[in-house]
This record gives sequence, C-alpha cells and structure tokens, in this order.
Amino acid sequence: MDCDLLILGDGPIAHSLALALKGSSLRVRIVDTSPNKTVPAGDAERSVALALASLRLLHSFGVQVPGETSGRIQQVQISQARSPARVLLSYELLQAREGVLGKLVPLNTLHTALVRQLPADSDTFQRLPWGPVEDFSWYPDRVTLTWAEGRKLSTRLLVLADGGHGKLQRLLGLQRRAWDHNRYACTARVGPISGTPGIAYEHFLESGPLAFLPRADGFFSLVWSLLPTAASQLMQTSDAEFLRKLNAQLPQGLSALHQVQGRALYPLHFQQFSAPSTSRVLPLGNAAQTLHPLAGQGYNLGLRDVVTLAALAREAAEHSTDPGNPALLQDFQRIRRQDRLETIAFTEGLNRLFALPPLPWRLGREIALQGLEHNEWLKKRLAARFAGINLPSSSSIPALETAQHGG
Repeated sequence: MDCDLLILGDGPIAHSLALALKGSSLRVRIVDTSPNKTVPAGDAERSVALALASLRLLHSFGVQVPGETSGRIQQVQISQARSPARVLLSYELLQAREGVLGKLVPLNTLHTALVRQLPADSDTFQRLPWGPVEDFSWYPDRVTLTWAEGRKLSTRLLVLADGGHGKLQRLLGLQRRAWDHNRYACTARVGPISGTPGIAYEHFLESGPLAFLPRADGFFSLVWSLLPTAASQLMQTSDAEFLRKLNAQLPQGLSALHQVQGRALYPLHFQQFSAPSTSRVLPLGNAAQTLHPLAGQGYNLGLRDVVTLAALAREAAEHSTDPGNPALLQDFQRIRRQDRLETIAFTEGLNRLFALPPLPWRLGREIALQGLEHNEWLKKRLAARFAGINLPSSSSIPALETAQHGG
C-alpha cells in the first residue's frame, strides 16, 4: 500500500486536512490535480470569509492569519430593499474574546498561511504535482489511481478535495443532487469604506442577496447576486455606470462608493455529492457540497468536515485499524449529517425566503426582521450560526468543542 490517505486537490481544504493529520502515523499524500492552473484573468476579487470557529480551528493547527491583511467582521447587518427594518448581529452577543464574528482573508493569504505549516516531504507526507487522474480501480482493501507516464498510487482512503473542479465525482460515479439558482454572482472590491468599520452587510434585493464584507485595505468585498442577463449587462458597463447602479441599491448605513476593482462573474448553483461508505472515497469541501455564497459558509463547513475526518482517522491509526473501512466512513456521515443539513437549509432557506415576491412577503419579512432585532435570544443563535459556534450536539467532537468554546 502506497499510502493510508490520498488527498486529491491542492487548495485550502486539502491543506487543512493535511495539517489536521500532522504528527500522526498515517501516510498521507496530496496530489495537485491541476498543477498548471492559471490565475483568473485580471485582478479578480478572491477572498474567504473565515468564521470565528474556523479561526480557532486554524489556530489549533498552528496557522496564523495575518491581522494586517484580514478584514475584521465585528457586526453583521441584515436588511431588505425598500424596508427600514434591519437586524444587527454583534460579536458582543457571543462574548467572543477575539472581538469578531469572523474575518475576511484574501485567498492567496490563506493559501500561504496553510502551506507554511505543512510538514516537509517524508515517508509519511508528500505533495505531488501529477495533474489529472486518468483511471482508477477499486479493490476490497484499497483504491488504485493512475496518472500519465505510468504513475500509480494505492490508498486505503481517497479524499476528493479539488473544489469540485476536477470532474472526479463523475469519474468515480458518485451520487449527485443539484439545482441551478438561475443567478450569477458579480464579485469585486468596492470602496472606500466610510463610517463605522468592521460591519458586514447582507442586503436582500428582489434579484437576490447583495453582500459587502469589510477588507483590511479599507474596501469591501462585494458579492452581488443577479439574473443572468442583468449580470452580463452589468459586467459590460463602465466603472462609473457600475457604481451608479450599485449605489442605487445600498443598504442603510452604507455611504456612496467611489471605486471598483477586480470585477468577476460566476454562476450560482447548489450541488452535493455522496459516496457509499463501502467505496473508500470521501468528498470534502466544495467537492462534497457547493453552497450559495450567502453568509460565506462554504469553507467553514468544509473545515468542520476536515477536523471530524482527521479525528476519526487519528483514532483509527492509534488502534491500527483501516482508515477507509466502512465503519469509519459511516461514523463520519453520522457525525456530519446534521450540521451539513442545517447549514444547507440555512443558506438555501434564507436565499429563497427573500426571493419570494414583494407582496405580501416583503411586509411579512419586515415584521420578522423587526421582531428578530428585539429578540436577544434569537439574535444570539443567529450570530452563533454566522460564527460557526452553534453546532448540533450530534456533530460534536473534541476539536469542534474546542472551536466552539474557544479553549
């Protein structure tokens, strides 16, 4: 057997899993399935919203997210168009000692921070830039994969962590559940920030959510959900026209924006892949579930998957048992099921609720927002969901307990 655990992908989820397994006796290999990938054209905005619980988990791996490049999210304001009602969630609701609900981190900054902590190549760990998988074979005790030039690896457990871009799910015949949102997300950096810093805005328009997340450089990271035709037209406008249309949609408390940089567009859809527990295959992160960017839950959910798998795999190593055995994968699915379901329901449900026709739903949503703003208990629960520290009891493992309570 070449390795105990083979990770396909070379992004944040793959690196996070390698760090969560660091120091164990497991033989781990990471294969970059897209070693020649190109950076998106232009200066596209690419940031990751790290929830408070994720910051704590990364800290436990020895990963330090540089403060000078991280936008502090101390409050989240939720509102809808043509309504004065709004809900303000603050880190103070959770008594978080870090003084944040989360941070916004440039993707390249997160990548550098994770890679810096990866172990050096050795008998127990290697990173290999082998490119796309060409073929695979299943056996009762292993999965064997082949690459170009006759390269081959056999592993007890195969983890898909390629962000869902390598088409490996279809190659392996995994079960897929999906739907199209019929929306595109326009992302950009806009600014400068004026007024109170540290506030993230989730503002709901008829076309979908309009989010502003504070960056460390005095700008916002924008995610604007639009119908396909409107999104295409917006991308073709000048910066001045783009800002004019954006400034007409701003939430309360946000002053006019004067600059825009790094515009990009990508389709919004939901998809989820699953593999039988007897397959020795486990998708993680976006390779397992691709979520709507609302509330920035994607990497945070994937990181919770990572620490759960790492805890189970470490336990298997301590007892000299097979990390790809069906019992371990069944335990993983059992522990992660409720958190995954609730996170998917939270993002999809919130998106669909605010997408309902203006009348009579807008009035109902306004009443609900007003009621929520004056209900301290519900606000605490919602803030905890944004921060990733209000997880179902069935999802609790020691590492997640530490992240929830900040120990």
